[in-house]
Amino acid sequence: MRQILVRIRQRAFRFAPADRAPVVLHHSRIYILPTRRGLAVIATLLLMLLTSLNYALSLGLAVTFLLGGLIASTLLHAFRNLAGIEIKPLAASDAFAGSNIVFSLSLAAGSVDRRGIAISANGVTVTTAVTAGQLATVTLAVPVPARGRVALGRVTLSSTQPLALWRGFAYVHFPLAGIAYPTPETSPPPLPAGEYGFDARAQGRGDESDLAGLRDYQRGDPLQHVAWKAVARGAGWFSKAFEGNAAGGPVAFEWSKLPLDLDVEARLSRLTAWVLDAERAARPFALSLPGRAFPAATDAEHRRRVLTALALYPEAPA
Repeated sequence: MRQILVRIRQRAFRFAPADRAPVVLHHSRIYILPTRRGLAVIATLLLMLLTSLNYALSLGLAVTFLLGGLIASTLLHAFRNLAGIEIKPLAASDAFAGSNIVFSLSLAAGSVDRRGIAISANGVTVTTAVTAGQLATVTLAVPVPARGRVALGRVTLSSTQPLALWRGFAYVHFPLAGIAYPTPETSPPPLPAGEYGFDARAQGRGDESDLAGLRDYQRGDPLQHVAWKAVARGAGWFSKAFEGNAAGGPVAFEWSKLPLDLDVEARLSRLTAWVLDAERAARPFALSLPGRAFPAATDAEHRRRVLTALALYPEAPA
């Protein structure tokens, strides 16, 4: 019995993200209820009907039934404005806590024009119109106050067209989620000391410093620091090492070496700030968390994996 009630609740209200393919709205998904204006008009018609019956006013009855037919026709138009719409998920952006994650949805109008379609999710509402046979991309910018995985949640499509007497609405629920990274520390300390004996905490660029020599190439070293002449001669792969204000070697961010007085969120904020600083300096960086480790690299995918691990800590990302 409980499972039956759960299925009925899911079918009616779409609480679970069970829609994994594009959804076309049909009668089984569309609900229609009168708006406040519609309730007021219906109450007025009932009053007119009772008055006309009481005083045997044939003209009053004619006007009442005429207006009643018009209101019934607006109900049909409210249904047709939603029926046949195809909606599908597109993408979810990543963002830092305190900003917005942008969810993108595609709306296909089908064979008729769609006017005044409101799409709501996570407390954000966007209204759009789609011409017959056309597609529209709808974006919802959802505020994220804290780090972690942020689901789009249940999406409500609604319309009060025409005349705002009826509100037609339908629910869809896609398993679409974005990642909110930890907020970077505002004024983090310099990057930890790197390898190979030079000062990895300096902020300069390697090409503005004195060449100290060559070292063995390490996976993830910036391409601009590769000794291409040596590669061309067939001498092997080497990277240039700089001294002075140079910065360009790999740097490791280790959870265990952070100050003990920092709580979990403060540690995550500092590591996030260091990741961004290393990216701006085009330096390979590695990350070591309890139970997880990422080798040094500089590409965008490495940055995304590292920031995702920080955002979901201590949860392992899917």
